[in-house]
Amino acid sequence: MTEMQTTDGRVPETAHVTFPDGRYGRRRTPRRRRPAVTAILTIGVVAAGLVAAWRLTELYGQNEVSERLLGFDDSVPGQVTVEFEVYKPAGEGATCAVRSRDLAGAEIGYAEVEIPADDATHVEMAYTLAVEGQPNTGEVLRCWQAD
Repeated sequence: MTEMQTTDGRVPETAHVTFPDGRYGRRRTPRRRRPAVTAILTIGVVAAGLVAAWRLTELYGQNEVSERLLGFDDSVPGQVTVEFEVYKPAGEGATCAVRSRDLAGAEIGYAEVEIPADDATHVEMAYTLAVEGQPNTGEVLRCWQAD
């Protein structure tokens, strides 16, 4: 580290710098910190995040009904047979959204399939969906518990 020197080679005695009055504006005095306000705001933001996470989990999470696509058959013109399995609580029904799309990705068939309430927890279904065009896929979008 080098020492600061003046033009005539002298080293100043103090390292404190004073600026000319009015040249750089008014110097601000340090503000008092408020840790209580910061702590309260932090706790409030964390609490709001936890409430939002809990509410979204209640609305959208932990679905008791799940589905799995087993296959589809689009060999017959004008229809697609979608084969899928559903896992649901015993004694309760379910509803599944089934659709078909063409090569461009446009939806050409859609239906909501009712699965009756019975004692089975695992149901295999084959649903024939009418389509308007040349199908490329058969899909099960989602399943939910029947009302």
